[in-house]
Amino acid sequence: MISHLGRYEILEELGRGAMGIVYKAYDPLIERYVAIKTINLQVMSGTEKTEYEARFYQEAKAAGRLTHPNIVTIYDLGESGDVAYIAMELMEGRELQEMICGKRRLLITDALNLAIQVAAGLSYAHQRGVVHGDIKPSNIMVLGDNLVKIADFGIAKMASSIEVKQGDAIYGTPPYMSPEQIQGKSIDARSDIYSLGVVLYCLLTDRLPFPEENINLLKNQIVSVVPEKPSSLNPGISEMLDAVVCKCLAKTPDVRYKNANDLANDLHSCLSTLQHASTEPDHLSMTSVRFKRLKSVVTPRGFSQTIATNGSYFAIFTMLAIFMIDIVTPSSIQMELLYIFPLVVISLHCEQIKLVGGAVILALLLQGIHIDLDTIPVSSKIVNAIMVLLSNIIVVFVARVARVNFIEVEQLSSFDSLTGLRNRLSFEVFTDIEIDRQKRKKAVFSFAYIDLHKLKELNETRGYAAGDNAIRLVARVIREHIRQFDTPARIGGDEFAILMPNTDAEECESVCRQLSMEISEQMKDAVLPLSTNTGYATFEMPPVSISEVFDKAENAMHRAKASGKSFAVSA
Repeated sequence: MISHLGRYEILEELGRGAMGIVYKAYDPLIERYVAIKTINLQVMSGTEKTEYEARFYQEAKAAGRLTHPNIVTIYDLGESGDVAYIAMELMEGRELQEMICGKRRLLITDALNLAIQVAAGLSYAHQRGVVHGDIKPSNIMVLGDNLVKIADFGIAKMASSIEVKQGDAIYGTPPYMSPEQIQGKSIDARSDIYSLGVVLYCLLTDRLPFPEENINLLKNQIVSVVPEKPSSLNPGISEMLDAVVCKCLAKTPDVRYKNANDLANDLHSCLSTLQHASTEPDHLSMTSVRFKRLKSVVTPRGFSQTIATNGSYFAIFTMLAIFMIDIVTPSSIQMELLYIFPLVVISLHCEQIKLVGGAVILALLLQGIHIDLDTIPVSSKIVNAIMVLLSNIIVVFVARVARVNFIEVEQLSSFDSLTGLRNRLSFEVFTDIEIDRQKRKKAVFSFAYIDLHKLKELNETRGYAAGDNAIRLVARVIREHIRQFDTPARIGGDEFAILMPNTDAEECESVCRQLSMEISEQMKDAVLPLSTNTGYATFEMPPVSISEVFDKAENAMHRAKASGKSFAVSA
């Protein structure tokens, strides 16, 4: 290994590719560590080398003027013998490629956050006339706080041009190339947008739009074949996001986004829509579960809860009973108003819009029959029919709006906005219900208490964005590894709890240990210096109060912390 390049002291090799090597180096002049990327000029003839050097400095200087949070900063460039090199900021993180090749697919929100940052960096560069030319996961760095940095601006195109000279190789990385690029045509900013579309497709689906390995078949697919919609591979993807990806991957540059800023804005819209619909879009199925749990909280126990479960059908039966009574009694406005009550019950309670629509049609039909049977003038029948129609529609509309608002208010008041988990107040309601259930059925339940260790230090050293990422990571792991009937919650800034019905001590300990190991592994992958301490308590006899449940599990957690262990310690 060489010892110096220019004034830089070479410390170690970080990696190598077909055209050069990346080193960690020290700049004694400014007293900082840098990354040195080299390009081997030895493969070129004298004339080619002279021409290439002129282009190299022109491209590198243009890239060196790019100062943006999402672009790797270039400090210096030079030449030593037959090696051209660029000195750039040294980063602690990992390539996006490593995240794509991970054990599980990224959350859609995380994928969008990463893509938005890449689009922001590209927009800045394109506005200054710099095209990257080789956007791919290995040229995108993700730091510990999920800050994205685009690498190789000014180098990617130059390195690729050497490959072309060497043997007419394709310019760029084929699976990520735009149709015009893979055909050898001139490219502009819209080619980078296409490549970013391929990267986003990979993040969302865990596969390339065209995974073909044969270069001739791949070229044909990129130029003429429309890829599968991302939503066909990942059902959590919305139509809006489908449209954004498809627009990026349009075969004709004019059909794509005109600039990366427009793309970033549309990605922001997709992200905002997902976050508004649910804090964790990849767990949309939790919405119905949450509503069912909500009904169990607000509906009295016993017979009334049974009626609530079948409330819509009961209301329809009531509507038919009202009709029978209405037929045999004198016509009155009071009888007409009675139809409103079952409609309100169905509209507020029913989760199936088809059933709501059916109830409205049935109510209108029954009232229409009664109006037709009435011995009143035709003009009065028409007036009554209009009034009935309007009143029914207005009642149902207002009831549905009220239902939506009720659910939204419940979401805001019961769930933590950062993680999507229940907050302490609503979690205590569920714990109280479980205690009551245990008293009645003599069941067993367990309670886990998880503390995120050293979160405060992370916030102070890397900022609150990094801390929020760590909290979301823990919440995601908890959601992915608990059972459907368990209830997780964020009960404090760095504290989480899990209520586990019908769970004995052995089973609880197994779940807790698995959570601890998975969280530790993912913290390591995300380059976050945090760990967890987990305590749990199992209750075979009903506790005196909720406080006893929290206290036992929290004390166990503190014992785990005092012993320096991250795994669960039984209370």
